[in-house]
Amino acid sequence: MPKNKRKSKKRSYIVLIFLLIIAGAFFFHEELGKEGTKGKPPAVINPKKENIPSGKIKRPKVAIVIDDMGENKKAALELLDINVRFACAIIPHETHTEWVAGECSRLGHEVIAHIPMEAKSPHKLGKGGLYTWMTEAEIIDNINDDIKAVPHAAGISNHMGSAFTEDSRAMRAVMTVLKKRGLFFLDSLTTSGSFGNKLAKTAGVKSLRRDVFLDDENSPAYIRAQWETFLKIARKRGTAIALGHPKENTIKFLKEVLQKNEVEVVPLSELIK
Repeated sequence: MPKNKRKSKKRSYIVLIFLLIIAGAFFFHEELGKEGTKGKPPAVINPKKENIPSGKIKRPKVAIVIDDMGENKKAALELLDINVRFACAIIPHETHTEWVAGECSRLGHEVIAHIPMEAKSPHKLGKGGLYTWMTEAEIIDNINDDIKAVPHAAGISNHMGSAFTEDSRAMRAVMTVLKKRGLFFLDSLTTSGSFGNKLAKTAGVKSLRRDVFLDDENSPAYIRAQWETFLKIARKRGTAIALGHPKENTIKFLKEVLQKNEVEVVPLSELIK
């Protein structure tokens, strides 16, 4: 065989061996890589679990306001014997106004002045009542006297007031006093046309609105039905406000139902956003 052909054949062998070495190295690397990940699942980010103690369900926070207090000392004593923190809405200038306000405060209940305001149907408001025909100065003087008559008041609510709370001029005068005194306003919502919350926000006054009247009708069946409505609102939203009165059926019902601990009764001021 000529010398040049032998050299060419030798170079071909060398190239072939070199290619086989590269191919073997590549194969070995691939297999090693497969072995290194064999049997391992893909990475997963587990969602953070909330640490809630088993068996504990968060109860909705509610306020229960007892309106028209100050007239009946016996009914007040029965209510205050129930071991929850009611909001005592006390009418100014009544026989037991000052005493009821003092007892409510002493026992840890929140006190508000329940201000008589003009209704659409004729009602006697008594001393300190607010009427739409009053001047701004008269409204301010009357409501200041009403608040002074209810010791420990943290806020006010309207007693009746379906006509007065619909009068924006009259309600602005009320908000002027509340802003100056640092008191909140609870709208009893005796009319859907109330300016209470709207004007409170404009004036920078903290405010709330009731959700349910428990005892518009003084029957156990009605009160229970209203309570169920109240519970639905509270569970859906997390908070709710109910208004009741110091009536025999209402007191009896509250004594019974509040033992179930379905809700956490808190001061009104705790529900102000």
